[in-house]
Amino acid sequence: MLLCAGAPAQAQTYASFADRLYAGGSVGLSFGGRITQIDLLPTAGLWIMPQWGIGLGGRYSFRNEHFNLETGSSASNKTHIWGLSAYTQVLPIPSLYDAFGIAIDGGPVLHAECEQMWISSHGERLCTRLILVGGGWRQRAGKRAAVSMLALWNLSRNTYSPYMDNPILRFSITF
Repeated sequence: MLLCAGAPAQAQTYASFADRLYAGGSVGLSFGGRITQIDLLPTAGLWIMPQWGIGLGGRYSFRNEHFNLETGSSASNKTHIWGLSAYTQVLPIPSLYDAFGIAIDGGPVLHAECEQMWISSHGERLCTRLILVGGGWRQRAGKRAAVSMLALWNLSRNTYSPYMDNPILRFSITF
């Protein structure tokens, strides 16, 4: 919050409540010899202040492992993951152009998220909760649209996390 107060960026103004709402999300595809994964992550949020937003997200992931390292089996293992998340984002400097006159209409973003997931595999279901934190870059792509590139770290020491390693890279579009 101290960074927000210190940045000389112009304050974005909103004409109405609808102007403060945003939606978007991410799509992930991974195809390989061992793992195929498809991710759909829609999001919707509200700018509480011009540099602070909160939102909700959903998740559906389909994962097919063609080889199980634990058992050595080559049998296909299909997993379905559903989830919900709540997150917050802070834009310390929303636009380097507005703040410093640098010809870049974007800036750093800080992100924190709590994600609840239900994982279904081999006829079994389990539930897991994860805490993700990180940051990245948010680039404006029009009056309302923006592209964000984030590196997130899973702080939960959870065996059932679908995220294999840190950092988790996420690319999303909002409008």
